[in-house]
Amino acid sequence: MPQQLTLNFPGGSVHFALPLPAVQKLESELQTLIEHLRVAGSQTGKKRPQPSMDYLFNDGVRVELFCNPNLWASPFAAKVLLTLKSEQVRLSVEVELSQLREDLQQYLQNVATP
Repeated sequence: MPQQLTLNFPGGSVHFALPLPAVQKLESELQTLIEHLRVAGSQTGKKRPQPSMDYLFNDGVRVELFCNPNLWASPFAAKVLLTLKSEQVRLSVEVELSQLREDLQQYLQNVATP
């Protein structure tokens, strides 16, 4: 069974199992999102819209993350919409991008050093 991923957000946290390859893919998508945020934040004059990040993992619990980089001034201000769904429950919450990255880094460190 995969190690539990803990994501923290204002007012609480959520724990769920997510396999290492899915976490690594999410980390890669977040890095791309940060690059898009930097481009969107540095543009002056007529801005070229940057693509949104849509992440989906569906194996038991459906994990969805969405962020539109055109809405945020910088990666430090950005928030990501997190939705977790199962047959019994659905949770949607905004998480800070910086906190999400920190939580993923913590997970990856824990997996690397059992």
